[in-house]
Amino acid sequence: MQEKLQSGDAIDLSDCKRTPDGDYIVTNFVEGVDYCDTKTESWIWSIGKNLETGQVVASTSTKFYGDPNYKCVWLR
Repeated sequence: MQEKLQSGDAIDLSDCKRTPDGDYIVTNFVEGVDYCDTKTESWIWSIGKNLETGQVVASTSTKFYGDPNYKCVWLR
């Protein structure tokens, strides 16, 4: 994880605001990199864009893959 962060191949979301469900609010989505939370040493598994609000959120689960309320924009 640290190697990917240092090389720019990963983005740390640990300081991002959270939704009531505990998902990370992604304010600057970048394609082609991995996402993680260094405080919990967890990898992000899915990122979805809410089809109604346009808000981009990330999860340590695959919950945004196949969710009809979200467009899955990133899946690990």
